[in-house]
Amino acid sequence: MSLELGNQRDRFQLSMESPVDDPLATLDRFNRQFQLNQSQKDAVSWAWPQEAGDTMFSIVNTYTRAAAMEGLPAESSYRLQRVGGQVLGMLG
Repeated sequence: MSLELGNQRDRFQLSMESPVDDPLATLDRFNRQFQLNQSQKDAVSWAWPQEAGDTMFSIVNTYTRAAAMEGLPAESSYRLQRVGGQVLGMLG
């Protein structure tokens, strides 16, 4: 297994073990930090009920789920996927 793949696996494991006290506030902070536009924020709001949980894993999955929202422009979908990856990259 490549080193990068191993690091990614470790970050996923860490995300599943990292508790989040207030997931909605955490999403709001990341939305601001990554300067998401309104349609991207709407996609995050749409995705949250499907991925809701109290770990960073749920936060990361919310962004990747948001990227799949029907009708979202391709550039917004790509941006949300990148945000999910960047949030995951912050762990470990």
